[in-house]
Amino acid sequence: MFRSTPRGTHRAAGPAVIDYRGLVSPVGRGVGGAAVLSAVTATAVLQGAEASHALTPAPTVVGQNSAAAPAVAPASPYTGVKLRLGARGDAVTYLQKQLNANGQSLTVDGVFGSRTLAAVRAEQSDAGIGVDGVVGPKTWRALTGSYSGGGTSAPATSGSSQPKLRSGDRGEAVRTLQSQLNSSGASLTVDGVFGRATNNAVRSLQSAAGIGVDGVVGPKTWNALAGSTTISPGSSGGGGGNSSVGSSFNGQAIIDKARSVKGTRYKWGGHSPSTGFDCSGLVHYAYNQAGIDMPRKTAKGYTFGGKVIPKSQAQPGDLVAFTANDYGHIGIYIGDGKIIDASGSRQRVVERSIWNSPHVFVTYR
Repeated sequence: MFRSTPRGTHRAAGPAVIDYRGLVSPVGRGVGGAAVLSAVTATAVLQGAEASHALTPAPTVVGQNSAAAPAVAPASPYTGVKLRLGARGDAVTYLQKQLNANGQSLTVDGVFGSRTLAAVRAEQSDAGIGVDGVVGPKTWRALTGSYSGGGTSAPATSGSSQPKLRSGDRGEAVRTLQSQLNSSGASLTVDGVFGRATNNAVRSLQSAAGIGVDGVVGPKTWNALAGSTTISPGSSGGGGGNSSVGSSFNGQAIIDKARSVKGTRYKWGGHSPSTGFDCSGLVHYAYNQAGIDMPRKTAKGYTFGGKVIPKSQAQPGDLVAFTANDYGHIGIYIGDGKIIDASGSRQRVVERSIWNSPHVFVTYR
């Protein structure tokens, strides 16, 4: 889940702020692809590790021999370097480029800050590995496509040779994309222009495939198109993906289920009363307990898996997504300007007023 580090308080003076900026193309243009590196000596690996200062004891280099350089560059020159919040240097720069190549939109500055931490945790969650924000061997393998464990980030093959596409792109590759989206259930005009309709159809496909919903067509999205993933017919309008659950939506039932676990402790990645909840885990629990089949996603995933609506259309049971830290927090709207959410700052599930932070309303009705 995309979460910031816990804040001291969410409340601030002044009216609540609703932020609709960037919703047509909410993911910024990051690095277009992974950095291409030539053969890297073991000395460079050691230098990268030395430059990565963590908050806990210094990172270590695993399985490297400084006596000889490898003849061929490995999938990642920093596989043996462990990174965590607070680290700096070339290894962090490389990490950020790899995360951007996987659909993130980080500033590549070589500083392992809160946004890099949130992106790492999201990648770990997608790959089905431990979500601890520490970049070790499994996380490096997941980033470079060589991880074979569980989760949705199995290495892509059929899509690896396809170009990365996003909103604003034009050309034959976009025509191919549009044709394949139509084969999967969309109804697009095949004009070679990656506009809003194509972006919405891509997001619908990503949501149906259970992969990151960011509108960027990378290897995972190409593979979903090549597989058996289908999207709802006509997914070229102004929605945010598979957002409608029809008559099964019962806002009051969702709220009641969320209220039944008020006071439950906060736990990163938690999604049950026995383990605790984080913000997206509470959404997952309340919706599914109310009879709505919702896959486990991050706060950002729930934001763009649904339909963003103005405040005037929001109803109890809809979601309120806070846009700071790359859509890093989400709660369940209970009406009258209030939500129920799993609060990192208060370390429990609480009811409270929407605070003075940019946010949007999202519906799955």
